[in-house]
Amino acid sequence: MFPRNQRFQMTAVKALIGLNLLAFVFLSMLGPKQDTVANELLGLSGAGLAQGMVWQFLTYQFVHAGFLHLAVNMLGLWFAGNVLERIMGVRKFVLLYLTCGVAGGLVQVFLDPGPSVVGASGAVCGLIAAFSTMFPRMEITALLFFVIPVRMRAMWLGIGVAALSLFFLATGILGNVGNGAHLGGALAGFVWVVYNRRFGTLR
Repeated sequence: MFPRNQRFQMTAVKALIGLNLLAFVFLSMLGPKQDTVANELLGLSGAGLAQGMVWQFLTYQFVHAGFLHLAVNMLGLWFAGNVLERIMGVRKFVLLYLTCGVAGGLVQVFLDPGPSVVGASGAVCGLIAAFSTMFPRMEITALLFFVIPVRMRAMWLGIGVAALSLFFLATGILGNVGNGAHLGGALAGFVWVVYNRRFGTLR
């Protein structure tokens, strides 16, 4: 149906976006039960972990609190993920993505075990940190407040993500946002690149 050079090619990034979209649609179809399933069963919380729901470290990464939440995270996944997947390969990329999400969840629960946290933000912040650590001098265009295009080196995007997360944690501003997950994911992405450059295959 399509010319050979225009055929659809499945990638890990596209598969992850698809899984997040499917999860969003599925939960939206649950009606009144949506909040219970999303927050108590699939979302990550200290109470859930205390009951043995360790799967929440993975499932919370595919649950989102609204379409805007989902769209912002998928935009970040698309931006950083495509480059990283081509360089690292599917297996290492998916491992990095999930590891950053788990690391973000660990930090979030450690700092604030009470309310349930959902979203791929920790994993995406990890990808952005990994990208900016691998290509610190690359010129990129970031959307400030998702509207204003700003030209900068990639390193400043990674630093900005970590610094803002730390600032919001320290001040309590945007307390309803999982800033611990953002910071934990970003730190995991940074450490992953540094470790693999020293002991692994990255140059």
